Amino acid sequence: MTGEKNQDQNKRIEELEQELSKLKLELENSRFQEEQEREKRLFYQMIAEFAFAWELWFEPNGKIKYCSPSSSDLTGYTANQIITSPGIAALLVYDTDKEKYNNFLTGALNQTLVNQTLEFRVLTRTKQLRWFMMNVRGVYDKIGKYLGIRASVLDISRLKQAMGHISELERTKEFDNRNKQRLQTELEMKDRELVSFLLQLSQKNELLTKAVHLLQSGDAAKSKKSTSLVQQLKDLLEANAVQPVDWSMVENQVEKIHPGFLDRLQKRHSKVSVNDKKLCSYIRLGLSSKEIAGLLNITSKSVEISRVRLRKKLGINAKIRLVNYLEQL
Repeated sequence: MTGEKNQDQNKRIEELEQELSKLKLELENSRFQEEQEREKRLFYQMIAEFAFAWELWFEPNGKIKYCSPSSSDLTGYTANQIITSPGIAALLVYDTDKEKYNNFLTGALNQTLVNQTLEFRVLTRTKQLRWFMMNVRGVYDKIGKYLGIRASVLDISRLKQAMGHISELERTKEFDNRNKQRLQTELEMKDRELVSFLLQLSQKNELLTKAVHLLQSGDAAKSKKSTSLVQQLKDLLEANAVQPVDWSMVENQVEKIHPGFLDRLQKRHSKVSVNDKKLCSYIRLGLSSKEIAGLLNITSKSVEISRVRLRKKLGINAKIRLVNYLEQL
């Protein structure tokens, strides 16, 4: 009887030892899993808390469940101050942007947003105005249950400032282009005015020269009675027949319309004379040989001869037109 009792006790002891070993093994496994979970939590906590951006987790009702410590760097408020505050809109968002922010957050929580990015302004704890950009996305558990939204917020104040500088540069460039266009239009008008003036002067000189030549013919002076009047008219026309061109005025206008033209001509061809410069200027303005002749009170043939001499002096190839050469000068 005693032997059977001892056997039962030994058996019971073995069973208890087996159960104890099993419990120890389960305890070790549980501790190992807890350690792994703790390390995972620490890992993800380190990622969240040392993220460059300001990370937020909003519950479906809009309450802030998590706020990363980087909020202090961006806003001056600690994570705990933001979590316990009435809301980011009331605490931080600039008054003008509050409605826009609230509509965006409501749409994000209701999962009705098309554009999940918002740019808005905030007033930091030190009352500095900054531009923030918020990106949001939904948060779900393993079985697909909706847990709210995660928001990532970046300070884009410098980017906005840079964009402002770029816009300012573009506006300045546009103003410069308009100013250049206006100046170009003014130069073209001055060019037309100068050419028109020179043409009128050329035509007037040509007409007066013809009149003098007619009066000098014998037909106009045959009648003795009209001899005195004809002579007076002839003297008057001869005195005013040719109106000389004010070369300094033309030179100044050419410099305004084609800046540096005469200087470049002189540097490239140091042997050109004043008359050569005049001829080059008239050709550069687009005047014909006949029109130039009227201005200089010479014949068109004389102008053509002067052009030939000028070509030789400038050393221009026969295949190149004189006017084209001067335009490229």
